[in-house]
Amino acid sequence: MWKAFLFGVIVAGAIGPIALLIFGTGARQGSAAGALAGLGAALADLAYALAAFSAGALVLPYLARHGQVIEVGCALLLVGLGAWMLIAQARAGEAPLAPAAPARAFLTTFLLTIVNPMTFVIFAGVVPQLPLAGSLERAAGHALALATGSAMVNVAIGGAGAMLGRVLPGERGRRAVTAAAATGILAFGVYGIASAIQAPA
Repeated sequence: MWKAFLFGVIVAGAIGPIALLIFGTGARQGSAAGALAGLGAALADLAYALAAFSAGALVLPYLARHGQVIEVGCALLLVGLGAWMLIAQARAGEAPLAPAAPARAFLTTFLLTIVNPMTFVIFAGVVPQLPLAGSLERAAGHALALATGSAMVNVAIGGAGAMLGRVLPGERGRRAVTAAAATGILAFGVYGIASAIQAPA
């Protein structure tokens, strides 16, 4: 089970759009919101890991056939999210933003992670390394171990963002972190579109 845990740590620790969103949420809204954002992503990881570990062989062919369309759709979602975050920052000016409910941070990262079925493909790739042997109980245990590793790293990312938010010079500094995270998310989306279009169908 330690392999699944370690895989969850590695996946969550990779710098990607979800990590940027969690970090930015922590910087802007504090440690509670950052932690909940991390847990939202980890819950989505749990759902995908459970599905991949128990039924990966059945679903993978379908995802492979429609992989390009899925990748473009997910990349467009990232572009839209990054652009929306940047526009919201520009419209708000220098006035402090009203704090959003921490539960919203949880829901945002959960939904953004769960709408990307390519996560399923990544998790299914680790199945041959795990002693699942067709057991639903083992699949559930390994999925939980993976999600635990993911949660630990994601909560730490949110906490790091919150620490940076506390030392930055007021609202302007927090906005700068949010804008940087939004720009990174937008860049991931543009890169994803370009990669999917260039890949052979």
